[in-house]
Amino acid sequence: MNNVVKLAGVCGWPIHQSLSPLIHNYWLKQLGLKGAYVHFALRPDEALDAFRSLKRTSIVGVNVTMPLKRMAFEAADVHSADAQKLGVSNCLYKRKGQLIAHNTDLEGFAAPLIKAMGAQALSRSSALIIGTGGVSKAVISALLSMNVPEIRICGRTDSKAEALADMVNLPSFYAVTWEKRHEAVASASLIINATGGGMKGKAELDLDISRAVEGSFVYDLIYNPRETKLLREAQKAGCRTLGGLEMLIAQAVPSFKLFYGQTPSPEMDPTPFLLDALRQL
Repeated sequence: MNNVVKLAGVCGWPIHQSLSPLIHNYWLKQLGLKGAYVHFALRPDEALDAFRSLKRTSIVGVNVTMPLKRMAFEAADVHSADAQKLGVSNCLYKRKGQLIAHNTDLEGFAAPLIKAMGAQALSRSSALIIGTGGVSKAVISALLSMNVPEIRICGRTDSKAEALADMVNLPSFYAVTWEKRHEAVASASLIINATGGGMKGKAELDLDISRAVEGSFVYDLIYNPRETKLLREAQKAGCRTLGGLEMLIAQAVPSFKLFYGQTPSPEMDPTPFLLDALRQL
């Protein structure tokens, strides 16, 4: 059994830009495991059938990017608690003939933030989430699990922010209109960009981070570029910052354990390889 080469990968459309293979193959080499992790380009109209067919292949599991996360969830026989919370799956793996949907975004978002801020500071924070897309649900669930006492959400479409506030249905969680986003920055101690604004090839996030209180924390979930304009301006305003590369690595750890049966140690840091890859993109 030790001679079996375990094959896993990442599915998306498009997918060539994903850095996940660099992370997993680095860990495989460091741990001396027989395995491989590759890109799988998968069209959305073929995704559901393809995911269901995983049980008939030798592939041990796959990670899944947008826009395929909901289809991965629907294709599974069993859903983990984190996948159930979010209604989407970024990780599919096989156990005893069944296809299991999991979501590592909660853990991936939370682990770097706890390391950087500390659980005690988080329990005293007022958080502002910018963005109402799929990753926002993971951010919301993680912040609630970390006992953040006040959470506000804001997005370009006010009705989407209101819908998320209604779904959570807690007095400490509420929506802020897009028009009031700059004012909201000034009263938040933790500001999270969960949009694509500022990503390479996309428009910058329209947010006046100069209004942030000195010493507040800005977490940008984008990893390309490594340092976004938002983070640079936050640093000028005296804020502490955290980028999305840490989240990318942190969410890969539980997937690697599910696929290959071992957990990479913190010393096995793929950051230098990822930074080299980003410079070439």
